[in-house]
Amino acid sequence: MTRAFDRAPTLAAAPGGRRLPLVSERSHFGRLVGSISDVLDAGIEVLPAFEMAVIQVLDGTDRPGEWPAVRRRLRAEGIRCVQHRGVLLLPPGELDQLSSVGFFRGFDEVYLCSEWNDEVEAFPGRITSDLVDFGEATPIGLEDWMLEVRCLLALGDGDGLNFATPDADLADRLRARFKPAPVR
Repeated sequence: MTRAFDRAPTLAAAPGGRRLPLVSERSHFGRLVGSISDVLDAGIEVLPAFEMAVIQVLDGTDRPGEWPAVRRRLRAEGIRCVQHRGVLLLPPGELDQLSSVGFFRGFDEVYLCSEWNDEVEAFPGRITSDLVDFGEATPIGLEDWMLEVRCLLALGDGDGLNFATPDADLADRLRARFKPAPVR
């Protein structure tokens, strides 16, 4: 499903013949066949320019920065990251390294943001595709949260790849690269 970001609202007929503005919609989202590691491997072809990656769920583990085994493996692989309330915050190069050493094996959530914020508050819901199907709708509050933290792309995988973005061109690039997931 596509929703236009900052599209001028159109008018709808109301009872009595009045014309009322429709609510403008701000995001493009969907469910594709693929994974977060597939998107990261595609790199510059599909990814937006971003300053910070927020990893809220890693291999099905909430707040991965709170787990000693995850922190040890990050150090062993030479990946430098910042933590905020258990959420991992990484610059673009470190995200590539994280992907290349096999961290993203499914049931992950990654948010790419346009600016660095050490105190970013994680989205309070889950977006992995085993829990929610972006082919139908996004969780309540995701669009507003994305605008607040300047999130360019939200990705959740598991049973397909959920994505949400305010950028129509980015959504088109993702849809061109990955097939739509079958309807559940």
